Parts: sequence; structure tokens; C-alpha cells
Amino acid sequence: MINKIKEHITEVENFTAESKEAIEAFRIKYLGKKGLLNAFFAEFKNVPNDQKKEFGQTVNSLKLAATEKVNFLKEAIDSKVEETGKYGD
Repeated sequence: MINKIKEHITEVENFTAESKEAIEAFRIKYLGKKGLLNAFFAEFKNVPNDQKKEFGQTVNSLKLAATEKVNFLKEAIDSKVEETGKYGD
């Protein structure tokens, strides 16, 4: 399970998007109410006690990486819109 979360962290780090819609879909996939993070946090209760610390830290790393990536991409898209104008002029 921890390896699966680490794979998602790599996927998050390598994600790029050119539109706000793609960023929003990415945000929902990871950070939404029915997203992967909530599924991993729900799975926490089934993790053996000796693995809970590592599992929790890994899930928190995924959450932080996803949040930072969404914020970074939103800022990049917004600054691109400001530079080129709303209609690309």
C-alpha cells in the first residue's frame, strides 16, 4: 500500500497541465471529497500498528505534494493569462 502511495507521489510530481479544467480534474482526483487522499486516510484504520507511522507520513507527503502542485499550476496558468491577456492578445 505504501508503494502505491509513493507511485502517486511520483505521478503528482510529474503532472503538468495547460488548462484550468485539467488542473481542477487533477485536484478533484487527489484532494476531492471522494478523492484518493480520502480513500487512503480511510484505509489508515486497517494498517497494522507497526506500519501506521510510515503510512501516515507517506499519505501526508502525497497530500502536501498534490496541494503544492495544484497551487503552482494555478499560479502558472493565471500568470500566463495575465501576460497574454484574456483573449490571447
